[in-house]
Formats: sequence, C-alpha cells, structure tokens
Amino acid sequence: MKSWLKWFGIVLILVVAAACSQQDEESAASEETEGIEVQHELGTTTVPENAEDVVTLELGVTETVAALGIKPVGVADDDRPERIAASTMEVIEGYKSVGARSEPSLELIRTLQPDVIIADVDRHEAIYEELSAIAPTVAVVNDTADYQDVLTATETIGKALDREDETEVLLDEHQTMLNDLQEILEGVEGTVLQAQYTESNIFGAPTSSFFMPSFMEEAGLNYALQNEEETSEDLTIEQLLKIDPDTLLLTKNEDDPSVKEQLKDDKLWNQLTAVKEDRVFELDHNDWSRRRSIPAVNEQMDQLKEIIASQK
Repeated sequence: MKSWLKWFGIVLILVVAAACSQQDEESAASEETEGIEVQHELGTTTVPENAEDVVTLELGVTETVAALGIKPVGVADDDRPERIAASTMEVIEGYKSVGARSEPSLELIRTLQPDVIIADVDRHEAIYEELSAIAPTVAVVNDTADYQDVLTATETIGKALDREDETEVLLDEHQTMLNDLQEILEGVEGTVLQAQYTESNIFGAPTSSFFMPSFMEEAGLNYALQNEEETSEDLTIEQLLKIDPDTLLLTKNEDDPSVKEQLKDDKLWNQLTAVKEDRVFELDHNDWSRRRSIPAVNEQMDQLKEIIASQK
C-alpha cells in the first residue's frame, strides 16, 4: 500500500511539473509575440510597441515616418541627402545613411540594431528574409505607387509605429487640403501630362498609374496618358505630339539644363499646343517624382494650383 502511494506521489509530482513547464513555455511564447500585428504587402509581422529605432529604405517612407514625429536611425538616401526635403531633414538630421534605396547595406542596417525596418515591396522583396532576420520588417508600396497605394502605405506605417492617432491627423489635414484644391480646379478643361526629357531625345512620362498623375486625377484634372498596366512610358517627340497635352509639366534634376531652351528651335516641339499656349512648366524631378508621400503632395498643391488654375 505504501509503495503504491509512493509511486502515485511521484506521478503526481511529474504531472504538476509538466503542467508548470508548459505554462512557462506558453508564457514565454506569449511574451515573444507581444507587440503590434501589422498586415502589409509581404505578409503579417509583429513589431514592438512604441518602436524608437526605425530604418527606412525609401524616400517616401522616410518622409512619412518624419511626418509622424519619428527620427529614423537609418535612411537609404542614395548618398544624396540633398534630395531629402527640408521639412523632413529638420526632423531626421543626424541619421545614418544605409546606402542606396535599390541596394541598402545589410551590414550597416545590422549595426544600427533597429526595432523596425520599413521597406519597399518592389525594391526589397528579394532581401525581405534577410531584413527580417535583422529586425521585424514591414513592406509597403512606394517605388511604383499610385495615390491610393500611398494612402494605404501611410496607414500601414502609422500602425507599425504605433502612431495611428498622428496618422489620422495627417490624413485628415491632407483631405481638407485636397477638398480645397478640387474646388479651385473645378471646371478646368484640357489635358495635362508630366514628363522628363532625356539625353536620347525621349520623354519619360509617368502614366495615370503613377503617384503624381493619379493624384492629379483625384484632384479633378484630365491626365493625358492612361495606362493601367505600366507606371511609365517612353515617348518620342512624335508620340508626344500625337498626345498633344494642353499643359506639359517637365520635370528635371537640379543640374539639368532647361528643356525649353534645348528644344526651342525644334519644329515638332513648337507644334505642341502646350508650347504654343506657353503652358510648359519646368519642375523639380525630385519633388514631383521621387517623393511619393502625403507630406510631399501636400507641399506640391500650391504649385499645382498656380500651374493649372490659369487654364480656366
């Protein structure tokens, strides 16, 4: 009888110990997965609450993070910090460059020990697993984004950084500005086209699927180059003449010469309606193409009003 009680006691102790061990394991697993669960373009990632050390791998992402009041520890800036908007640089001054947006340095990112990495799905899908091994990584659409993609990305970033209230304020202010722009542009007729002139005598034109053109359509303008499959097309001057936009927005890099000066004696160029009506505007390519964010488009609205409103 005593032997039976002895063995019963041993079994009972083992069962209790196993149960306690299982509870400890479940508790530890729960602690490991605590945080914010974020759905994004490449899956679902759990990120820490109130992340402080953030690495951003695309210019529009960097602007959004800064607008939410966070200074990234690392930024993919193509080693061209002058392309970062002044309003963003005021927040992120002192960041560490992690190299090119297209090929950021994993070694540099690792040394920064980030809490969260925010990547671009198109640029960084191939290295997503490597990035995720360094820190929880959230991927959004930015490099090939249209306006709606950027709105979605802004909300995703806000959630990942535990800044949903700040994100709501940012988007509400943007919507108010957009409503005002739509009223100003109501009744504007004619077409508008954005393009960048290249040395090979080709115009690289973003289509209606790209960020600024899709925003212009949202504002009520008639964009001249519709394409639901591609975000850009290369146009010869003959092809540009067939489209013949009423307003032409030429973007150029800071060191590029004036396109209007280069083409002032070209016969086909001078047949364009926009040229004949003096409605060709030269704009900064960085502001109108590389900067794909809500803070960026907010800054361009006043310029867009000046350019287009006179078309009424």
